[in-house]
Amino acid sequence: MPALSEEDILGLWRLRSLLHELKSNLFEALSCGEKCVLKLVVGSEEVPPIDSACSSIVRACHEHLNICKLERDGLKELPIYLSPVMPVTSEQFDGSDLQIFLSKLGIGYDVLLFMDSIEEVMHLSAESQMDPDFAARIDLIQVTGPPQTIAAATPTAGSCGLHVSWAAFQLLEMLGLLVPSRCGPALFLGNIDGTGGEDAAMKQAGCYKRMSVMFTSCVMYIYICFLFIHCIIVNQSKTFAAEFNYS
Repeated sequence: MPALSEEDILGLWRLRSLLHELKSNLFEALSCGEKCVLKLVVGSEEVPPIDSACSSIVRACHEHLNICKLERDGLKELPIYLSPVMPVTSEQFDGSDLQIFLSKLGIGYDVLLFMDSIEEVMHLSAESQMDPDFAARIDLIQVTGPPQTIAAATPTAGSCGLHVSWAAFQLLEMLGLLVPSRCGPALFLGNIDGTGGEDAAMKQAGCYKRMSVMFTSCVMYIYICFLFIHCIIVNQSKTFAAEFNYS
């Protein structure tokens, strides 16, 4: 059995595949002009581009999970297309710290949506909300840090200014709600003495079948959250050390 590579362990190929699928589906929807909902996740300009880009990707994972939940519950009325938007143009991305950072994770032009590619569509958001005859409803989802009231009251994810940390906290919180721990024991353990596990699994298979794909996505999302936070912290530490000649 071949050894797993670091990329396999971290699920980076799944992330690239997801970003590529989201971008492709979005442009396909724009080209055919069908009645749908477009969700564009935009990072904040108040934080460094790396944090802004990573937080928009994590928040897009959050929104993707929301869409999966709507499909699972049969509540999705229109096709929904989603993509994170990089906080820079493709020209600004070229040779930037953001490109260097993402390229180390194997993420490049082919799977990313840049501001100059989608800006015209973003400007139509307000009009699309008011005009019922508009082909698509365009929702702009702005990524922010924690509300000031929460950040001031107690130390929390993102309270030190890292938006991806708050986005990851919100995503992980949602994962806990969608795939609660109670799903596990009845499905895999059976009775306390170890008998009846297969029986219980068969009875509940129908109930949990549609959750299996969602659970697979959840595992990937957890990897993404911790990977991005770790990489950003390491990147910022190296930058700090270089500026003060500590490296």
